[in-house]
Amino acid sequence: MTKQRLGSNGVDQQAVLRVLRFLLKSAALPETSTDERCWLLVSKEGGTIACDKLVLEALKRSAFIKMQKGKVVLSVAGRELLQEFKRTTNSVHKDVAVNSAGIAVNHAESPLALLYRKNKQTGQRFLRDEEFQAGERLRADFTRGNMLPRITMNWETGVTKRSRGERGAQAELSDHALDCRDRVEKALKAVGPELSGVLLDICCFLKGLELVERERSWPARSAKMMLKTGLSILHRHYTAGRKTDKPEAPVYHWGTPDFRPSL
Repeated sequence: MTKQRLGSNGVDQQAVLRVLRFLLKSAALPETSTDERCWLLVSKEGGTIACDKLVLEALKRSAFIKMQKGKVVLSVAGRELLQEFKRTTNSVHKDVAVNSAGIAVNHAESPLALLYRKNKQTGQRFLRDEEFQAGERLRADFTRGNMLPRITMNWETGVTKRSRGERGAQAELSDHALDCRDRVEKALKAVGPELSGVLLDICCFLKGLELVERERSWPARSAKMMLKTGLSILHRHYTAGRKTDKPEAPVYHWGTPDFRPSL
């Protein structure tokens, strides 16, 4: 089955390509999500991604993926389909780069990178440099903290559950990974529960804006405004206490012409 036949089933080709790329690294364990329309694919090599159930069902019906020992595996036909994608797009990984934090980022999959690109008509970016860098920093800590396999949508109870030295899954983590988790939790608390979920979905889970709006029943084009607001707060959190070269704004007050301050 070709891309055209797969697309005729009403399946988003970008979503298909994202799943194929993910499964190309290693097999993934399917887990339930808080969203009934999605599955979570958990992989040791690639972390975790959220995937629409319709996409997985279409790939399974087309024999592009299969179940093997309880895991989702990319079939030979799926690898051939991925090669077809590569030929038509010249290179699947042409947009992969290493960000300032040393994390490999595929800008073709990152909704944040798409919003950071200049508008062809206006030449302006929707996100400022500091907002984009704040989102990338959150994603870097999220990735280095090995948080994807254990992630849930319930962030009110906090990210880190155990302290250093406690037994359990986190006992195998390095101090650096635990520090990354601590920074993520502090960043999410600074942003607040109203906007932290949007940052996680878009910056860390790489969900598209339309998917976020559909899951939250938000109006069209509202997710990117919420994202921009959250990134602005996140930037202030990361730069709190730092000295800047900008002079402080003067403080004005009302007073009569003969007013003199009391010492």
